[in-house]
Amino acid sequence: MTHLFADGFSRISLSNNNLRIVLTQNGPDNTQVDAGTLVIPVNQAANFVNGLANSLKQLDEQMKAQAESQDKPSEDVQ
Repeated sequence: MTHLFADGFSRISLSNNNLRIVLTQNGPDNTQVDAGTLVIPVNQAANFVNGLANSLKQLDEQMKAQAESQDKPSEDVQ
């Protein structure tokens, strides 16, 4: 499996029933450097995006819950 780090994307296009998303990384001097292209079959794009959004929402909720539990003062057990 190849890991790809991306800070954002520069373009989205549709070609041959594939959604192509050009991913970018922050380069030197605040430039954007192409990091790769994510290709998703157009008939799967909505499911892919919705699944990603739902996963990010769940992750955000977990991080908030963890932050709240760390902010609470610990109770002394006697």
